[in-house]
Amino acid sequence: MKQITQAQSILAGSRGQSRCWRNGCRRRASGRGGWLVLLIVLLGAIRGWAQTANFLGQVVALPGAVADVNSPATGQMIFAREKPFTAGDRVKKGEPLVVIANRYDLHDAAHISTVRWDILQQMMEARYAALAARVERERAERFKELGTVSGQRVAELKAAEQVAQAEYLRRKALLDQQDEQISGTTLERRGLVSPIDGQIALASFTQGQMVYEGLLLYRIVNLKQVGVSTRVPESSFQPWAPGTVARIRFDDFPGKEFAGRLELILPTVDPLSRAREVLFRVENPEELLRFGMIGRVEVQLP
Repeated sequence: MKQITQAQSILAGSRGQSRCWRNGCRRRASGRGGWLVLLIVLLGAIRGWAQTANFLGQVVALPGAVADVNSPATGQMIFAREKPFTAGDRVKKGEPLVVIANRYDLHDAAHISTVRWDILQQMMEARYAALAARVERERAERFKELGTVSGQRVAELKAAEQVAQAEYLRRKALLDQQDEQISGTTLERRGLVSPIDGQIALASFTQGQMVYEGLLLYRIVNLKQVGVSTRVPESSFQPWAPGTVARIRFDDFPGKEFAGRLELILPTVDPLSRAREVLFRVENPEELLRFGMIGRVEVQLP
């Protein structure tokens, strides 16, 4: 009986050791599985980080978003409405801005009067040349009747007379034009209108001011849509598809994110920085973004 009892106790002990061994294996196996899951999560995060590129970008004007209105001629400025347009006012495309009453100031009038004498002298000389050519042609025709001048010579003198007459008429037309400018009969009023919708950023004249041709009168800016320009290193550049969307953030607007759609990729690379310029179009309905602001551009890589 003692032998049977000892055999049963040995058997029971071996079974307990077997259970402990199996439980330990499970705990070790579960530990290895946890590390494996953590490794997979880390690899996924690293892969996600690698698919995102970050650059600095600057807010710039899109093509056609800034328009300058220059004076087309010398004249006096007259506002197109009772309350003149000033910086900060909003205008619509085609809205009248200002009227230019063309006139000459004292300096221009004196210059035109001085130049007139030179033009008059040239016209008188051309008139004398035309009269001399006419007299020479008539004399040759009389000598032809007497048989002392050939018909070919008469034809040559007729051609010379026509050239001299044409030169006289040209000089006379220039003198007449100069006289019209001096008298002011050809001056007219011109209206200038806004070329785009936007806000006036610059107004550089006052009511009744005399301005010269080419002077900048107004600068009009449209901020409803702006561009964000970023420089992408050639080593990090990839051929992004048209319409690629970038997330843009600015420190001036914490928690606010702007969406930029790929607008343009310059085909050239800066030889010094080895970077390529990329432009994104950003909707700016509230006009929060202003030219020159710096932000962070985040692009999801393919």
